Amino acid sequence: MKYKIVCTSIALAIGLSGCVGVAPGGQGYNITVPMNVINSTVGQNFPQSQKTNYGTLMIDKPNILGQQGSDKLGVGTSFTFSNMFVPNGIKGAVSLSSGVRYNASDRGLYLSSPMIDDIKFQNFTLSKYMTPQIRNLIGDVITQRLTNKPIYHMNNMGASFVKDIRVDNGNVVVNVGL
Repeated sequence: MKYKIVCTSIALAIGLSGCVGVAPGGQGYNITVPMNVINSTVGQNFPQSQKTNYGTLMIDKPNILGQQGSDKLGVGTSFTFSNMFVPNGIKGAVSLSSGVRYNASDRGLYLSSPMIDDIKFQNFTLSKYMTPQIRNLIGDVITQRLTNKPIYHMNNMGASFVKDIRVDNGNVVVNVGL
């Protein structure tokens, strides 16, 4: 009984507005983090600019979506790449699939091991001048920036009781308990 009271208190204290349910086997509670909360948190860290040897990459606010029936999140963002040969920039979009990880030291949820699904450039005339090195650089910079910024922060009380974080059927699920 004491265990249930403590776990219920933890679940409520986490401050999530998502769904709460008992984990299979009674091993704590599963809390689903709403995508609108995740996207709001991510939006606070973007847009971002990164200067490279090849030019400047401006990364717009990403959008994170759950993928029904998947253990990965879908991540999409647009970008503008400019350099001395393309001063007005070439716009594009990238889509990724990613898992999640938890960093206990700062109580943050982060994207984990993102894989680039697609990179598209809007101006096909200019895109033919994008070398494979520049295409790889764009993908690398975007994935690095996305994995270094939290997608959600747990509050102090609930963070110490996190047992597991995963993507389940397109939802970010936090398992809390003693």
